[in-house]
Amino acid sequence: LFYICTMKQHNIINVINLPERELRLSQFNQEAINQGFGYVVWDGIICIGDNKKGILAAHKQIVKFAKDNNFRSIIIAEDDCRFFANGAWRYFVSKIPEDYDIFFGMIYVADLVENRITGLFSGMTMYCINERFYDFFLSLPESCHVDRELGKYSDQFKFIVCDQFVCEQDGSISDNTKTTCNYRPYLESRKLFGI
Repeated sequence: LFYICTMKQHNIINVINLPERELRLSQFNQEAINQGFGYVVWDGIICIGDNKKGILAAHKQIVKFAKDNNFRSIIIAEDDCRFFANGAWRYFVSKIPEDYDIFFGMIYVADLVENRITGLFSGMTMYCINERFYDFFLSLPESCHVDRELGKYSDQFKFIVCDQFVCEQDGSISDNTKTTCNYRPYLESRKLFGI
């Protein structure tokens, strides 16, 4: 792991990638070139027989790194994150609020009230997590479905979604379900950046 300390944290995405997913990383690299951000690659974690456990562990390793290094926030993405249009990344960064626990670039399923998640949701594709929420995130049960577990606490914390969704998952094979997913129908009623 090499962390680019000379760059502002909000110019870097910490991306989770399984080493055998070379195509996904190559596509993410193209996103970085197009959008103008730096990134650090973190190895995905496989837990045989419990995909959810590996996915959560992969996210937690980054949050723990941020906590251990006293980062005020950190941005995390999965390697199948794709931006809707040029400028989407800059738009996301410009919209990070002052008061939040997690700020999401998009979600698929959720009830929103003025861009605040109000119940269960789906969509950990790209998000910025505030230092004040590190400990709670790291305390999540190790075999939970991370976004569903977080949704149980949406009335206690500020989970905010960008007013225009800036990204989506590319629809390749899910590490969680091991199936090819088409998530586009979930975005039909949402405001998408540049579309």
